[in-house]
Amino acid sequence: MVIKNRKVMAIFIFTVYIALHIYLITQMMRPFSGITTSTDQHQNLIVKQIDKSGWVNDTDISKGDIIAKIDGKEIRETDIHKNLKYADDLTVEHNNKISHYMAPDTKVSDFLQELYIPGIFSILTLLLSILIFQKNSSTAHFLLGFLMLASLSFLASNAANRDFVAHLILIFSFQFGILSFFCFIYSTFLEKGLIQKKPTVMLTINIILAILIILLNVYDLFMKDLSSLFTGNLMLIYFSINIVYSIGLLIYIYIKKRDSSHEPFLKWMLVIPTVAFVPFIFLHAIPYIIGLPYLPDDMAALFLFAIPIGYSYLILTKQLLDINFILNRIRYYTVLSLIPTIIISFVVSGTVNHESNLFSRFLQNFFLIFTLNILFLLLKEKIDYSFRNQLFRDKTNITQSIDQFTKKLSTVMKEEELERLLVNEVVSVLNPSGITFIEYDLETFQYTTKVVHGDNDQFTLQKHQEWLIQSDTNGDLLKFKDSLGIRLYHRDQKMIYIWIGHKRNHTSFNINEKTWTITIVKYVRLVYENLHAINNLIQSLQKPNIGDHPTSVSLSRFLFQLAERERRRLASDLHDSALQDQIVWYRKLENLIQENQDIPSDVQKQLIKIQNGMVDVIKQIRSTCNELRPNLLLEGGLIKSLNELFSQIQMRVKYHLDYEFDNISDTFEDYNTTLSIYRVFQELLNNADKHSEATHVSVSMWEEDQTIFIDYRDNGKGFDLNSPPTKKNHMGLSGLKERIFSLNGEVEFITSEGKGLQVYITIPR
Repeated sequence: MVIKNRKVMAIFIFTVYIALHIYLITQMMRPFSGITTSTDQHQNLIVKQIDKSGWVNDTDISKGDIIAKIDGKEIRETDIHKNLKYADDLTVEHNNKISHYMAPDTKVSDFLQELYIPGIFSILTLLLSILIFQKNSSTAHFLLGFLMLASLSFLASNAANRDFVAHLILIFSFQFGILSFFCFIYSTFLEKGLIQKKPTVMLTINIILAILIILLNVYDLFMKDLSSLFTGNLMLIYFSINIVYSIGLLIYIYIKKRDSSHEPFLKWMLVIPTVAFVPFIFLHAIPYIIGLPYLPDDMAALFLFAIPIGYSYLILTKQLLDINFILNRIRYYTVLSLIPTIIISFVVSGTVNHESNLFSRFLQNFFLIFTLNILFLLLKEKIDYSFRNQLFRDKTNITQSIDQFTKKLSTVMKEEELERLLVNEVVSVLNPSGITFIEYDLETFQYTTKVVHGDNDQFTLQKHQEWLIQSDTNGDLLKFKDSLGIRLYHRDQKMIYIWIGHKRNHTSFNINEKTWTITIVKYVRLVYENLHAINNLIQSLQKPNIGDHPTSVSLSRFLFQLAERERRRLASDLHDSALQDQIVWYRKLENLIQENQDIPSDVQKQLIKIQNGMVDVIKQIRSTCNELRPNLLLEGGLIKSLNELFSQIQMRVKYHLDYEFDNISDTFEDYNTTLSIYRVFQELLNNADKHSEATHVSVSMWEEDQTIFIDYRDNGKGFDLNSPPTKKNHMGLSGLKERIFSLNGEVEFITSEGKGLQVYITIPR
């Protein structure tokens, strides 16, 4: 039932809307004389006033002339008040001379001004209103009412002078349209939760004022007791106050909520009425009220097109355009358009239509040309982007060069490779006569040059070039004669510049080539900084020292986790490929020996020896896989895995191993902690086997207060803690220290040459 009622209501509203438009268009299609008359003592029909919008205004009929015939009929034979207004044929007596006048064909400019532009606005409003009506919300209803009433006002304003009903339509639609806009703004804020209370008092005052102004205008329309200037100004004042108040409210809410997620929406809500109404208020309404030259209402009303497009977009879509980007582009194009628009407007105003006021002509031309210029530049940007491949082939080639260059950068691992790649790319794109690297020492103020491309091996740095380099603080593009220079990067206390000589075809560098150079160098700087950071990191990792504290727990943990991942991958590869192949060949050899009993005994002994060797290799691969990926850790836990590890080590080492685990909880929340403790013992015992020359090693591990304690001791040869690290003494112990640190643990080494080694470790759970 509700849906049916909404459909009936929609049909009724749109039918009335269309019917009123048809009526207004019909009235505007009829010729309008614009004459107001009175009668003299002889009952002659005297011209009292001529409306500027009537066709008579373009003839030589003047006040005081006598109307003799209307549409070829005598005065007494026709309805004067009905037919004179729409007469297209007048016979007039002026100074006892009879003249005949006919309404001219309507000019295209008049149709454009009075019918086409308002008609387009109304059609656009109708289409959008149909879509908006489907949004069953109070905000959509207020917007619907505002759009429909605004379009009626736009069209009726051109017909109000010639028709009583059109004047009534203008009075009601204009006031209630502004009221609908006021309600739409507040309803939007309530719907978005930007305000909490309905503006009951303000709304009541607004309704009372709207009704009062409507009554005054209707009274004046019937009784003619009030000045039309007074009632018209009253409508404009009411309109201006409402719009200024609404925009002020939008500004207040925007300032209050600009740091919230509503900021783009509020900016759209603020921009749309500002664009639509501010030109009308400040260039037409206010100057008209105070008697200054003003922009014609039909010209100012063109900005109203921002309303149906902008607000309907906000209502119907859930995605906002980037208003900040649009405003920045408009601001930029406004600055570009200002000077040429002023010049063109002065020229056009001085050469066209000398009958109207010069200032008024200038305002009309300025705002029309200014708006068209900005729209043209915005459209040009869109066209440039859409057809860039077809319109700008040189620019496209340069863009493709940047794309290809960035792909090549991913393979660069050294600074020399980076410089060589840059030189090749510059030569390929710009074809310069020469390329030189300039090194500027910030401490000694000395310059070192190196020619990397060109016919001449020598490069002479000019004084002006030196001054350009010394004054360069931002890494900008430097220009000297027909050559270009730009800073590549900052290395220690030296600045490295690339200087590109003039082009071989003796043409100057164009804007696209300069932009390409700046862009390509930015990529080079970024890659160099990455290479420099990586090299520094590698150097720091290549210089471990037991006495030094690692710089980053996160980095250490990441590196060890990365190493473990590689160990797992290697163990998987060994198990799935080398080990399986070895087993397959072992089975084949075993079958060969068993199935061929007639093999000579000496050959058979050799085959059995090879078979046993293959068994040893298989065991070694399995042992290596287990060391790389100790699966028992996941299945049996830390203690069981350590017992297995120590048993295997005891069988292959020369020293005697004692170990004890006391009061250890075998569960750890993080598997990496379990694995790291396992690796610590593995590293300690391997170090004892390879470097310590110990005959006895003891290991104990216990737990107190959620902390794991490890005590390792051997009677080996020990070493000097202050000696530089080498692969033959304590490189492994440095890695052990890093691993302990990655667990937020602590390690202490107690040793000296010939005194053995004690390692004391604490690891928090």
